[in-house]
Amino acid sequence: MKKGKVATAGMISLAMLIGTPTLNVLAAEPAAVVQPQSETLTRGEFFKMLDQAIDLPKAKEKSTYKDVPQGSELSEIVNRLQAVGALPESKDDMVRPESELKAGEAIALISGVLGVPNASVPGNSSSLDSKHGASDIASWMKSIKVDYNWNDLDRTITKQEAQTLVKQLLSTSSDAKKLLEESWKAQQQIKSFRAQSDVSFDGVENQDALNKLSANERKEFEEMIKSKKGSSIKTEVVYAMPDSMYTKTDMGEIEFEQYVIGKDVYTKTGKVPEGFADNPSGWVKAKDAFPFDMKAIIEQRIPLQQERKVFYRSTGEGQLVFQGRIDTLSELAPVMRDMQVMQGILEGAEKKIGSIYIQGSMNLEPKTKLPIDSSIQIVIPLKENAADTKDKMLFKQMTITQNVKYSDYNATEKIELPEAAKNAKELPATGANTSASKQ
Repeated sequence: MKKGKVATAGMISLAMLIGTPTLNVLAAEPAAVVQPQSETLTRGEFFKMLDQAIDLPKAKEKSTYKDVPQGSELSEIVNRLQAVGALPESKDDMVRPESELKAGEAIALISGVLGVPNASVPGNSSSLDSKHGASDIASWMKSIKVDYNWNDLDRTITKQEAQTLVKQLLSTSSDAKKLLEESWKAQQQIKSFRAQSDVSFDGVENQDALNKLSANERKEFEEMIKSKKGSSIKTEVVYAMPDSMYTKTDMGEIEFEQYVIGKDVYTKTGKVPEGFADNPSGWVKAKDAFPFDMKAIIEQRIPLQQERKVFYRSTGEGQLVFQGRIDTLSELAPVMRDMQVMQGILEGAEKKIGSIYIQGSMNLEPKTKLPIDSSIQIVIPLKENAADTKDKMLFKQMTITQNVKYSDYNATEKIELPEAAKNAKELPATGANTSASKQ
């Protein structure tokens, strides 16, 4: 239980770090779409269409199927589809590439390559009854305004229909790309802004791991979940170029304020650190402790240059919706990737997680093209076989939902440190705030 708790807490901490406010929208390039050659479409042809539209990681293991020639182009594609979970295990070692494609198979395969979770969207309804096999997929698609005909999913679809579906869900539309470029250009001129962020968490419990807990451990876990249910992390942040930031964070049990001035970090929490009882102001200073470049934070794209992985659509009136699959945490949070202090955390976490699903929406101000607000959901699946029985994760999946409102662009000239913080007691230097740990 002890290791499981540590692992679970570590993932939650990392999720909180990923969920911190970010200004810029994701970037994606248009994907190639196969032109229809006839009315009918086979499953094998659709496999190839998907492989051309989205970047699938190489499969580490090769599967053998009776109806797919080994070493063929199709066999490599099938291996990649199965590796990302788009193709379930076949009981009869058949994938039926010559069979006609059904509507239910098409949307399931697209959802598979995107990494759409096998659980409904927290707090959202589905277009289908909860008992329907496609209910979970429908709930995610509905939340980002995907219009799909869920009636008669056993119907055969044509190549033209499949092409339209792939173009809609696995490519960035031209009008969305234009908005992305205009917004990115506008954001380069920002000198300061404010943001209010609300980050919440939801998890799918790992019953196998929970069943191995003692009665007391199980009770402790359930009480922790009950206390966190419905809670969120609320943050107010002000960024001011070139090197200043103020944040006020409410985590329910803990509230704190923080200033970043240059590389120095000033923090005040409700709890006085051990050994600081003689510090009446409550402020502490960590010299040279801020490891990020302020400009990199404001300009970062999450993920950075992820072509053929994250796809955008414009829904009109300046709104963009997106969805996609990210294969590693370092792709999701590039600003942390080159930091020595974060490398161990990232490497350890990546051994325990699968591909990450991300979706959301962003509203842009019609004239300036700057973000007004955004809503992002990040789904992190945890590998059940990533550790031995004693170290099993207590969750199978974690969903981070982040809602952000942006305001006061270029209204703050300078962030002033309060007088009390100027007399903050300095923390001793550690490995986290030495030059060797910063890039």
